[in-house]
Amino acid sequence: MPLSEVDMNAALPADERHVHFGGGQTEAVVELPPGTHRLQLLLGDHNHIPHDPPVVSEVVTITVR
Repeated sequence: MPLSEVDMNAALPADERHVHFGGGQTEAVVELPPGTHRLQLLLGDHNHIPHDPPVVSEVVTITVR
């Protein structure tokens, strides 16, 4: 889901496309099917609501073979 499609006033969903890192993780293993994937981090508060203004990473594009 592109950032433009995220409801910035609602809690972010927790599903296979939206991974929550609430435990202070500094790294993670993400299983992805083969293909091209775009990854981006979006910082949310303790209720998983994005900050205003948004705090986001650059988009990273990867290819899984």
